[in-house]
Amino acid sequence: MNLLMALVRSAYLAFLVGYTLVVSPLGLFWSGSAIRQGNLVAVPIVEKIFTAAWLGIGWIAIEAVVAWARVWRDARARRRAAPAAPPPGPQPAP
Repeated sequence: MNLLMALVRSAYLAFLVGYTLVVSPLGLFWSGSAIRQGNLVAVPIVEKIFTAAWLGIGWIAIEAVVAWARVWRDARARRRAAPAAPPPGPQPAP
């Protein structure tokens, strides 16, 4: 279940980063002009929304890192708890 949640969080994070980059008006920020192609939205408002989006992405990234750390820790614990394999070669007679 930990692996599934880590995969879901990572996929959602990738989608959210891509979507935010696609829809964000980066040209508006770099140009310094508040009016572009009929947009009448003030730059400070767009900057606040953009900041909120990246804060959300940061939180999901932290969750994804924690989920992958749990997957790694659980796998490591299973490897340690697994019984050691018998040495190769013929088994001693009882």
